[in-house]
Amino acid sequence: MKKLAIILFGLLIISCEDIENCGTNDDLDFMAVRFYDLESAAEKKIGFTITAENSPYSFTPFTDSTGVGLPLNPDDPTTTFFFDSDTSHFELEISYAEKQVTIFDQKCDPSYTFIGLDTVRQTFDSTVVVGTVTNRQISTNVEIYF
Repeated sequence: MKKLAIILFGLLIISCEDIENCGTNDDLDFMAVRFYDLESAAEKKIGFTITAENSPYSFTPFTDSTGVGLPLNPDDPTTTFFFDSDTSHFELEISYAEKQVTIFDQKCDPSYTFIGLDTVRQTFDSTVVVGTVTNRQISTNVEIYF
């Protein structure tokens, strides 16, 4: 019994040495955006290239995407996103009131939860903030209609 306790204690020490949970909460750094057709309110597939102001962040979602995760800037409470296609250009400026920082391991970058999301400015036909906190339980933060 004493040997078993020593072995278990040794395994516990070894398993606690390299706790690197990097990426555990990465999805909290993003707000979830869904796109809808203005007339029918049905989900709408997008074909935009999306960039963020003052950020190297740029990507083109899959052409059959109806939603996307957009990263907010932890150093500035307002982030402006540009949505460009061959035929259109839209802008969406989002702010947050507060951020919570989580550090899972000193070797990892911090993870952020943003609270109090709000639309500052937009050039889409309509936007609705339906979830004001970036959170795994919230599948949509912003609905965009165009």
